[in-house]
Amino acid sequence: MASIDTSKRKPRRTQGTPSFHYRNRFAYAFLAAGTLLFGLWTLTPMQRIANERLLKVLTPTDLEKERKALFDFAAPRPSQFIREAIEEAEHLRTER
Repeated sequence: MASIDTSKRKPRRTQGTPSFHYRNRFAYAFLAAGTLLFGLWTLTPMQRIANERLLKVLTPTDLEKERKALFDFAAPRPSQFIREAIEEAEHLRTER
């Protein structure tokens, strides 16, 4: 049998190879660039404006809260509903 040339084999581990070092450099550069861009974004006034607009869009109004509460089984009734029920009861009482 012919002897096997071990210099042509693929390495079993990447540690110690040039690709290992380039992979790490690429990962560190990617993390550094992401951190730098995030830091610059948080310091710009555009981020503050975008954050305020996003909070306005995501914050539910009182009417939306009451409407969602109506779908709950044991939800408290809104004041407008209670007022209408009282007025209707008084109207029915005066008709008799």
